[in-house]
Amino acid sequence: MPAGHALAQGVAAGSVEGHVVAVQGHDVIVDIAAGHGAGTGDVVELWRPLVLRHPVTKKEVRDRFRIGVLVLRQVRERLSLAAAEGEIDRPPEPGDVVILPRPVAAAPAPTPAPAGGAPTCPEPAPPAAIPEPASEEASEIGRLFESLRGAAIGMRIAVYEDWVRTRPQSPYAPTLMEEAAMLRRLAAGGPAPGGRSRAVLTSFDPPEAALASRPLAIAGRLAAPSTGAVLHARAEGEQLYASYPMQPVGPGYYRATLPAGQMRPGGVEYFIEATDKEGGAAPVRGDGQSPEKIAVIEEPAPEPMRPPLATVAIWTDYADYNRWRGNDVAWQTEGYFAMRFGDTGMRAVRSGFGVYRGVGGSIADLDDLQQPKSARKVGLTYGYVEGEVGLVPAFGLVGRALVGLRDVGVAGGGQAMLRIGGDLGTNLLLGGELLGGVGMRGIAQLELNAIERWPMLFRAEVTNQPAGTGASERDVRPEIEDALPEGTSMDTNEVGGRGIAQVGFRIVDGLVVAVRGSYQGRNINHSGPGLGGAVSYSW
Repeated sequence: MPAGHALAQGVAAGSVEGHVVAVQGHDVIVDIAAGHGAGTGDVVELWRPLVLRHPVTKKEVRDRFRIGVLVLRQVRERLSLAAAEGEIDRPPEPGDVVILPRPVAAAPAPTPAPAGGAPTCPEPAPPAAIPEPASEEASEIGRLFESLRGAAIGMRIAVYEDWVRTRPQSPYAPTLMEEAAMLRRLAAGGPAPGGRSRAVLTSFDPPEAALASRPLAIAGRLAAPSTGAVLHARAEGEQLYASYPMQPVGPGYYRATLPAGQMRPGGVEYFIEATDKEGGAAPVRGDGQSPEKIAVIEEPAPEPMRPPLATVAIWTDYADYNRWRGNDVAWQTEGYFAMRFGDTGMRAVRSGFGVYRGVGGSIADLDDLQQPKSARKVGLTYGYVEGEVGLVPAFGLVGRALVGLRDVGVAGGGQAMLRIGGDLGTNLLLGGELLGGVGMRGIAQLELNAIERWPMLFRAEVTNQPAGTGASERDVRPEIEDALPEGTSMDTNEVGGRGIAQVGFRIVDGLVVAVRGSYQGRNINHSGPGLGGAVSYSW
């Protein structure tokens, strides 16, 4: 019989039984030594003791299995060094049983008779009790059945067939082969021995995955009458199953809970057996050889709450619309402080100030070579509050409200923008702006953060700023100090376009400096360049 299915046997008369004390590398230290009559080169048997609680009867079952042999390499008075000999089913562990077999001593020869007398013989030792072969085999069969009580069908079939292979002439061989054949029919879905109906598990939704270190409840309904059910489970890769009796939770329904300690990352293998009043058990979902599997995954650790991201920034931009003539220009500077809270919900709040200064007028007034009019001054100093709402991490809305002072009174305005993409990565802003007394502009801005240390910005505008509103002779401010209102352009700028490119450099984490260049114009003859820069710091 293979070692994996060996049954516990009593120690033969004269044999010495000890234990593995420790394992150090390839050396196995045992407590069978010279004091027990052991010598170097002796072979000892290695047995693995098992103490289990039967899942159905609740009785403690003790047994041990032969897993190999050891050879004593060095023998001292109290301990010996041994090493595994040949193939061994399990690595030796402290607590394993070692047995040094000893042959039964032969009867002593008669002592010669003293001179002149008959030979004398010492008192004979009582003969060792040797059981009859049939009786010993019957006892071993009994232990075999007891050790397999509650075992999986596949395990029982393997043990029965191993017995028959090693003892083909045994009178019990036909019975064991018949039992193995019936178990195979049972595993294939046929009727159970004795004509009983095979239990079937219904209303069962097998779990495919579960979280590690979390208890997992498994429940189902047995269609055929049954007195109970047992859930057997083990971590993937282990040999032994732990058994969990399933508790009734309704007519025909049973449930058991795998404890948190059983749910280790990787996977869990399990099978379910139904039990009857005679103590029989039959698998109804998987078996010991082909168990069901549950993937066990680590629960993602919650991300720690990040503190708000604070930013201070300032930028300035100069734009010439008319070939450096100085009569259609705009200069704007903004600074702000921002707090960013998260990707969704109220994403960020910004508050800042701005200064807008420019001169402008209609193209007809400014470019008339016969009698050009003077450009008029435009100005607005303002403060603003801006909020951004993240509908999803890659989609947000930005709104700004502002109020400021013109040279001739109070003005308001605002912005509305749609952000596509995360604000900390590459994203696209689309929207528009209104500045009271200055004009309007439509904006499309791509913020490119593909290169870690080189953030970039590309922006296109359609605008009638800086002189995007008309003026009267009462409030016009000529660019030329001694010009009269009737010699100043009071009409609005025509709509023009701007193209802006900005390249930044991240000096250290959070600190970015940038330069920008632009080109803008109202038509092919009324256009010019621009430049600017920006600095921002985040922490």
